[in-house]
Amino acid sequence: MGRITYHGRGGRLRIYDGSGGTAMPNNGAGTPFFIEVPFSNMDFSGDAAKPRPPDPIVVTAGGYVHRPQSDDYEAAYYEPVEVLFSCLMDDTTNRVKLRDALCNIDLKTTWAVGNNNWSSTKGRGSIILPDNTFVATQPFFDSRKVSVDMELLWENVKATTNTGMRYEEAWFPPQELTINESPDKIELAIRGLGYGDVSVISAFSKGNES
Repeated sequence: MGRITYHGRGGRLRIYDGSGGTAMPNNGAGTPFFIEVPFSNMDFSGDAAKPRPPDPIVVTAGGYVHRPQSDDYEAAYYEPVEVLFSCLMDDTTNRVKLRDALCNIDLKTTWAVGNNNWSSTKGRGSIILPDNTFVATQPFFDSRKVSVDMELLWENVKATTNTGMRYEEAWFPPQELTINESPDKIELAIRGLGYGDVSVISAFSKGNES
């Protein structure tokens, strides 16, 4: 049997809130709300893993050693990863719900998406370090900022397993949401920063659609 490949046309994208509790989806503490983004342009781009810093080279009398020179070395483990995608404007989800779901960019007193009040995912997960220790993620300094979890799943009916990616604690700066007009479509281009863990998935997390 030949190899089965995955294609963008078999992909789906969901955005989850933090209603499920700490470190969703693994602890089973509850069920988050989500929206599924229709009319995705199949142009997602994102880092496949959290960053690891290159080892600095320190010259010695006998050659060289690899050794960090400052605290910036460890800080690199906590840097966010970049995620980018775009979709077409429609008269339901991508016109209103998606805008609201992308981290409450209008700073509404109650962060509502559809008929549900959403909560932030920030500070609820952990980052795995190279020595297999876990460091808890932290809340934003700006308390008005909120984050979401984002999942992508690529499906192929001929494959025995689907595959996808999960980006935890993603924040979407308002200035990184752009509207692009053309004669036959209105496109939303979106750039975000994932501050939490990055992992491979084979199915969407459970959730209630907003």
